[in-house]
Amino acid sequence: MQLKKKVLLINPYNPKSDHIQPPLGLGYLATALRKNGLTVEILDANKKRVSVGELPRIIGKIKPDFVGFQFYTLNLNYVREGHRLIKRINSEIITLVGGPHPSALPYEIFQTLGKPLDFAFAGEAEIGLPTLIKKINENSNTFANIPGLIYRKNKKTYVNPPLFFKDIDKFGSPAWDLLKPESYPEAQHGAFFKNFPIAPIITTRGCPYQCSFCAARLNNGPFLRKRAPVAVVNEIETLYKQRGIREFHIVDDNFTLDKDHAAKILKGIIKLKLKATLAVPNGIRLDTLDKEILKLMKKAGFYLISVGIESGSDRILKMMNKNLMTGQIREKIKLIKRTGLDVAGFFILGYPGETEKEIRQTINFSLNLGLLRANYFLFLPLPGTPIYENLKKQSKIKAVNWEKASFTTPAYDGEIKKEKLKKLQREAFIKFFLWRPQILLANLLKIKRPKQFFFLLKRAINWLA
Repeated sequence: MQLKKKVLLINPYNPKSDHIQPPLGLGYLATALRKNGLTVEILDANKKRVSVGELPRIIGKIKPDFVGFQFYTLNLNYVREGHRLIKRINSEIITLVGGPHPSALPYEIFQTLGKPLDFAFAGEAEIGLPTLIKKINENSNTFANIPGLIYRKNKKTYVNPPLFFKDIDKFGSPAWDLLKPESYPEAQHGAFFKNFPIAPIITTRGCPYQCSFCAARLNNGPFLRKRAPVAVVNEIETLYKQRGIREFHIVDDNFTLDKDHAAKILKGIIKLKLKATLAVPNGIRLDTLDKEILKLMKKAGFYLISVGIESGSDRILKMMNKNLMTGQIREKIKLIKRTGLDVAGFFILGYPGETEKEIRQTINFSLNLGLLRANYFLFLPLPGTPIYENLKKQSKIKAVNWEKASFTTPAYDGEIKKEKLKKLQREAFIKFFLWRPQILLANLLKIKRPKQFFFLLKRAINWLA
């Protein structure tokens, strides 16, 4: 029997996506598969704007034995239709999914995607996927010990416990030759940048916090795991010298949680003396920042710190289990600004139980913090989050149309109706950027390239429409 060795990994295209950056998770998975003697290709359909209808042509050209999709809930329809088309082309192709959605709803995944799906993974798959492929090539159907594997047997769904491997240095670096970060457009996650091209990197995995709106713990584990600082610094130097990267986006959930670890990385970056800048577009927790770490960040090349603020109401912050109050938020933002760094803040509008008065309180709070930028996300009841489970138990959540749902389109009818919530979101953006010419001008002056302006304009239209 000929061994099945060719793997195609797909990052789905989402027309509503307003940021385009290399899919790091697929890059790490590609490295793990290569270490096991497999051939891998990555299709970033979001970058190349590849519609689901174009997949048959691509599959026919590559002729993979395995096709795996990175599955975020908002990409449900693309992933479902993609599986259907793949099996129509060649029923022998083995199909898989991994990522936040199967991690959150493992027992529903086969019902969601139907017969075209063969396997899924909850949590990380760097260990599980190569093991599964080996078992398949050995013609074995004993899958019980493969970490994180979701599979069917005798019409029953089995979910193996995920393994969040502690020594993440064993995973190496992402397959940068497949990701080609230098080829990505000026539409990165953070929207703004100081230098270009940009590469995202991670220095840690996992989150010990339990914010009610976030499902990061399901995908990356409930405890912090750290890469060796020297490995991170070497990766940055390699990307700078070999791929011409001039800005690095640290996309950890908790870069500064272990300040000693972060400090070692920052000191290593400073020693490199690169003409490069850094940012944290995913945001970091305010309560992990102090004067010393901020000074190091500034010296290493950071120019802006993004932070998750979420609400201007202490009551809502407590309901979110954020473990942060508005007084602390004010003090920490003052500290960041005294270090000479700009601040961008993230907010959530329409959290269950939140009143219109509290949303306006959040908007006013954001206007008086001295932020350079603010982003107002509409609450999304993402599967696997504690608030999703609570709403489900209380029968307060109806079926969500994930094809239309986004952080700009209300998906939850709570105390505030969807139409009113959208108006409040528009009001927040208009008050922050358009009613304050000095803020609008300060942001316009930070636009570096014509293409960046195009992507920012498209993003503005998406968020305000």
